[in-house]
Amino acid sequence: MKSTVNSLKTTLLTLVIVLFSFNLSGQDNKGNPLPHFLFPTFIEGRVIMKDGSNFTTLLNYNMVEERMITELDGIYRYSKNPKLIDTIHLENRVFVPEENAFYEILSSGPVTFFQQNKSNLTPIGSEVGYGAKSRSVGPTQQKRFELIPVSELGGEVVNINLPPNVEITPVSVFWVRMNHIFKKFSTERQFLKIFPEYIPELKEYFKKENINIKSREDVIKLGNYCNELIKN
Repeated sequence: MKSTVNSLKTTLLTLVIVLFSFNLSGQDNKGNPLPHFLFPTFIEGRVIMKDGSNFTTLLNYNMVEERMITELDGIYRYSKNPKLIDTIHLENRVFVPEENAFYEILSSGPVTFFQQNKSNLTPIGSEVGYGAKSRSVGPTQQKRFELIPVSELGGEVVNINLPPNVEITPVSVFWVRMNHIFKKFSTERQFLKIFPEYIPELKEYFKKENINIKSREDVIKLGNYCNELIKN
């Protein structure tokens, strides 16, 4: 009986530790969950401006709004003019501005491979009878506030909390930039059309390396191979 009680205590303690660890991951600096952000928490990154200046600040990437968010003294802001930024270095990853979004560089050389880290915010439907669900969207809590003078990046204050009753759906996209033109791909067939002169070599590489075109790590490998192939 005593051993059973001790075993139960051990099991409960383990469960508490696991739940506590889980709750600490994927949160902002106030303990709020961040399932719509690229990184579990805001982390220090380096911002390099096109005029050559640079600075470090706490950053994370909002994949729903596709904005790089900075945190300073508990206030969250996004850049009002991302085009002034050259690159952002965050967790050994490099991001460049593309319109208001930031694309992650996966491989560079004669051609550049990018990942557009993106998620959709889908309302969880409420029951309306016979098992059907309403998909209407209520007022969002992702409000932008008035423009105010800010330090460093300069930008608008934002509320990063999610609206209630929503689901986060990953919809990231891969791109290749050739001769200043972006081409999107999500299948092997689409990818091969981008490099028609290298189809035999690429088909062999897909087969040999068992490339999953939807895997970030595999697309990095594929991009590095393509750049070596083109160089030669």
